[in-house]
Formats: sequence, structure tokens, C-alpha cells
Amino acid sequence: MKDAELQILTGSMVLQATHKVAKHLDGYYTIQFMATGGVELFYDDQHYSIEGAWFWPAYPGPYIRFHRAPSYASWEHRHIAFRGPLVQQWMTEGLFPTSPQPAEPGKDYRAVFDRLLAEIKRTDHWGMRRAIHLLEGLLIDLAEERAQCMVQPPWIQEILDLFTHGDPDFAPDYECLAQSYNMSVSSLRRRFRQATGTAIHAYVLQCRVARAKTLLIETNLPMKRIAQQLGYSDVYYFSRQFHDLVGVTPTIYRESQHLTGNPRFPWP
Repeated sequence: MKDAELQILTGSMVLQATHKVAKHLDGYYTIQFMATGGVELFYDDQHYSIEGAWFWPAYPGPYIRFHRAPSYASWEHRHIAFRGPLVQQWMTEGLFPTSPQPAEPGKDYRAVFDRLLAEIKRTDHWGMRRAIHLLEGLLIDLAEERAQCMVQPPWIQEILDLFTHGDPDFAPDYECLAQSYNMSVSSLRRRFRQATGTAIHAYVLQCRVARAKTLLIETNLPMKRIAQQLGYSDVYYFSRQFHDLVGVTPTIYRESQHLTGNPRFPWP
């Protein structure tokens, strides 16, 4: 269930925002939306000056700063903050943005965000389910808009297909991979992140976790065998890394899927 994999922490709307934000995010993610006005925005030393209807993310890693642009008295601001394993899945799938993005003209994103904020104020289970559904729908809309504006270089798509659809090596030789595309490892890492918004090693880890979830649910293989299939020589390291990315150990994840009726093999 998605509401077991995502926790929505808070949300807000300020019609005339003038606040200043400068911080590292620790363990949570946000989507910010400006409907009108202007903002100066920084990720570490990367600077954006945005006006009008824009979205921008904040996430663990960069030092993010934003405040009103000098030519504006304020801006109309909405935001939502959340955390959980589902975010990593969104990032792997390319749904979570990693840089500012203009809102598509003609779409009433105010109404979308206001409905989202209304649902998270509810105290029942259904409000949270609806909020997660609306948030994922918003991220899908934004990802589709990005895809329409950007065509991935062929080598990027080849690497994505290798890790997600082929017979992936979950412990890839980055030196060999870089040489096959006539670039250095540092260039491979930089250009992959620029094109996808995700570090290549982080993407490989997310593919590992996705494959681990499938093996845990659809097979009765022991943990040691699953770890070996995923390129781990140490089952304890596999369990710890799975826990770090998913929030529970592989054993607990498998048991939880069994209890919710999701397994696809006969349990002993």
C-alpha cells in the first residue's frame, strides 16, 4: 500500500510570501509551487531567477536557498513535504524533478495543489490515500511535460535499458562502461546525472532494490541467494542497504507482503 511507503509531513499556502529559506534538507523532500511573483533560487552555487508559475524541488544533498526576486514584493507560494521509500521509486522512474520547472500554460495548478492541501488536512485514512494519489498524479504530469521538452541522448537510453530491461549487472564496471561510450568515468557520472537528474550509482541501487522486491515477493529464494543474484558478496550488507533504501529489512518486507496477500508463490 502506498500510504505505508510515503509519509506526508506538512503543506502550506501563503498568498504573499516574503520569507527566506536557506537550509540542507535532512531525510525529506518537498515540491514548491509559485503561482505568481518572482523568486531567486539557489542549489549550492547554481542560480535560477524565476518569474510567474513555476515548480521547484528541495531534497537532501544541495544547500537550497530561495527568497523573493528584487523586482517583486512577494510571491504566491504553496508547498508539500514528504518522505518514505516511495520517493526513491519516483526518483528511479524519473517522476521526481531535480531542478526548477515552469508550469505548463493553461493548466490550473493552483486548483490541483489546493485540493492536495485539503486532503492532507483530513485526519482519516482516505484523506492520506487521496493525497498520495494526487501528489503522484502531479509528479506524473510534470514528468510528462519534461519528457515532451527533452529527448535523451541515445547512450543514456541504452544505459537505462541495460539496467532496467536487460540482464543487468548490478555491480557494473563503470570504467568499462565509460570506455564503451568514449568518455571518462567522471564524464559518464556527470553527464548521466545531468541527463536524468540522478547519480548513476544511485540509479543502479534503486534498480537493485526494485529487483530485490520482485525476488522477495515472487520467489521463495533464501536471502543469501537473492543477495548473490544482485551482486552482493555479503548478505548482511545487502540487508542493511535494503533497509536504508526501503525502511525495513528484506525479511520484514517479504513477511509484510505475505500478510497483505501479495505473494505470488506458495509459502511453506
